[in-house]
Amino acid sequence: MHSVLKAVVTLSVKEPISNVTLRANATDLVELNDTAIFTCSVSSGTSLSYRWMNGSSEVAASDRVRLGVGNSTLSIVSVTRYDEGPFRCEVINGISNGTSQPIGLKVRFGPERPDVTSPDIAMTGHIVTFNCSASSQPPSQFSWFFNGSQMATGSVYKTGPLTLASHGEYTCVAFNNITYRNSTVSKMLTVVAPITSVSISTSGNQATEGDSFTMTCNIVGDPSSIHWWKNHTSVRLDNRTHVSFDNRTLAFNPVQHSDYGEYQCMARNSVSNRTSTRYTLLVNYGPKQPVIAGAPIAETEQRVTFNCSASSQPPSQFSWFFNGSQVVTGSVYETGPLTLPGHGEYTCMAFNNVTGRNSTVSKMLTIIEAITSVTVKRNKLPIASDNLTLTCDVTGHYDTIYWMKDNLSLVLNNTLNSDITISNNSLHFSPVKVSNDGNYQCVATNLFGPNTSPKYQLLVNYGPLSVNISGPGLVVIGSVITANLKCSADSRPTSEYWWKYINQSLPVTGSLMAVGVSLKNAKIYTCVAKNCLTNISMSKTISLDVTGHSPVPLFQSRGGLMLMGLVALSLPLINH
Repeated sequence: MHSVLKAVVTLSVKEPISNVTLRANATDLVELNDTAIFTCSVSSGTSLSYRWMNGSSEVAASDRVRLGVGNSTLSIVSVTRYDEGPFRCEVINGISNGTSQPIGLKVRFGPERPDVTSPDIAMTGHIVTFNCSASSQPPSQFSWFFNGSQMATGSVYKTGPLTLASHGEYTCVAFNNITYRNSTVSKMLTVVAPITSVSISTSGNQATEGDSFTMTCNIVGDPSSIHWWKNHTSVRLDNRTHVSFDNRTLAFNPVQHSDYGEYQCMARNSVSNRTSTRYTLLVNYGPKQPVIAGAPIAETEQRVTFNCSASSQPPSQFSWFFNGSQVVTGSVYETGPLTLPGHGEYTCMAFNNVTGRNSTVSKMLTIIEAITSVTVKRNKLPIASDNLTLTCDVTGHYDTIYWMKDNLSLVLNNTLNSDITISNNSLHFSPVKVSNDGNYQCVATNLFGPNTSPKYQLLVNYGPLSVNISGPGLVVIGSVITANLKCSADSRPTSEYWWKYINQSLPVTGSLMAVGVSLKNAKIYTCVAKNCLTNISMSKTISLDVTGHSPVPLFQSRGGLMLMGLVALSLPLINH
């Protein structure tokens, strides 16, 4: 018997999808209060699969999103503003598909916490506008409260002109008449009176060094801070410079001269600031120890001016004392022509008639006798080979003396040698020489400078030296009538001359003698030269030879002087 195998085939027949429809239980919802339920249905179709879309995104199940009845329903619990859609459902069965028309939700929410825009600080007299806004659907209604009391409604609140009483808490209340919810926010407005005037006053007394002194900053307005300045720099506080708790007073205890300067106080608050005009603090002080300006040494007949000064506020008054006795008032004291008794102590006293204090200082004035004349004197006539002393004669007080020759210092010119010495105020020549000729001066010095004598011309007398006779040694009778003999000698002053004929004196003076030419006059002639100052004489002899026949008398006459045929011509004698 044969077995028979049978196969059973199940045939599934699907019906196409048509008319996909989406319904919602409600579309106007309150955020966090309501649940949205969507139901997707078709007019025809079998073996259906559902997919939900929110906009272009597929909806997935979550704590708030639930799918039911084969995913044909979508429930959103506690809807939010972000669940507004649009929602669609898509249906698929393998042979067809369909998509519903979208449904959107209107979710009412809010108000969120309001936001208030307004200044935090304002000046009295100003008007402030508050703007309140809050995220809400539908838009909120607004109410305004000041320090708990309702003031106005609307999103904008404008104050009247502010006063200090306007300072406080401003509250905006936002209300949603659909959600029946409200939200509030508060803002503090600080109202400040602007600073309109700042000035500095003092206690009325003058500032005196060593005493206490206080300055006060007077302010019209409401300052939040006060600051003090000195000469554009912040005042430095120390153990004697203090400010009060509110900085309104600046105190010096004690005040010092160094506190002098220009002071200002500056008041500031959040809406304004002002600075006072400059107050110059003059600190009365002193006098400090005076200072005397003036020469410490003077010569007789001079006038000396002393100037006294002292650091002091106000300026000091001055009095002068000489050796303890008052002589004059004022900062300047000019002496009369000084004499030696003017030597002594000059005292200046400075007095401050505000502080009531005084201070003194003394200065010694030394007076020396002025040099009134300087001259060079000699002890005797300067004669060569004798000792000679030149003395510097000084009238007045001197410290040193030095000598000059021909405008050059004797020491600096290196002219001193073993024959010349200087001792005290004298210049000694041992002996004096012709080489010492020159213009000599002595210079007497003291603290006031050099005083130079007039020039003394030193001319050393000497001679005669080197007597010479010039003239012919031989003459021919008839060639000349006379033979001229001339005598000369080196001498100062110029020597006197006379002549001798065969050792017999002739009455002839002068350096020139004319001898008549004859055989009898051919003899030995001698010239004698004598310096009357040095008292020295020196002679020279010459032999005159004559040849030929004498056609003329032995005695000749020239110039009216005739002796033994000899004629003498006299020359002037020059003495020094």
